[in-house]
Amino acid sequence: MAVTKEKLVEDFRGIGLKADDAVGLHSSLKSIGWVEGGPEAVIEALMEVVGSEGTILMPTMNAPAPEFFVADTPSRTGIITERLRQRPDVIRSAHPTHSVAVWGKHARHIADGHAAASALGVDSPFHRLVKRGGYILLLGVDSRRSSLIHVAEAIAEVPYLAVAYPGYDVPTTLLHPDGRRVIVEPRENPGDSSGFLVVEDELRRRGQIKEGTIGRARSMLMKGEDVLRAALDLLHQDAGALLCDSPTCRVCPQARELVEAERARVGGTSQ
Repeated sequence: MAVTKEKLVEDFRGIGLKADDAVGLHSSLKSIGWVEGGPEAVIEALMEVVGSEGTILMPTMNAPAPEFFVADTPSRTGIITERLRQRPDVIRSAHPTHSVAVWGKHARHIADGHAAASALGVDSPFHRLVKRGGYILLLGVDSRRSSLIHVAEAIAEVPYLAVAYPGYDVPTTLLHPDGRRVIVEPRENPGDSSGFLVVEDELRRRGQIKEGTIGRARSMLMKGEDVLRAALDLLHQDAGALLCDSPTCRVCPQARELVEAERARVGGTSQ
């Protein structure tokens, strides 16, 4: 049986979203089931729920490339995000690898100036969303897809902020719709997120996740400020708390070495 837009509206409200909310969405269309109207129906249902005074943010990220066309480079973070990016009433932030698409009342404030800010750090769009009381909705995905957790790493100034995936450490030329060309130097491009389930576990322990089903997708809604606080508390106990344990990870082993070196430098205390 197809999942209708009406059913999606009911499910978005059932998990706790309401008019005027600001929400950052990470999603998997496949997990919802067959949606009548496709990804556009998901977007329109969410817009109907938060209304004209609400705000919707989705990541529209890309792999590094010599040039990034703000208006035309497709999103690589799922078909729902790509369909949102293509809408004429949506603003896309001008970051070459970690752009976002934003719709609604606070879209301009959230998206502007992203090229000058860090990818997912202090004053990036996800951080601005939280400052406006925003929520994070994980639709069919888990906290390993939650970009906001990287913001906590930047706020905590973890020792490994300069460690990023290979290829993310080179400049990119932004091409704006008006023809301007701006060279953007990499700054605090985030590393691996495989270890982020510890934040989800902590939020669940604190009773700060509302779980439900959207279509057929297991989903989780949480306040952005709760996500940041849980991640920061973990990082204050151990600066390596969010790193994964895989020896084949291209980022975390080097990051962990930096954490251990900093711990030794300050006499064995955590950051």
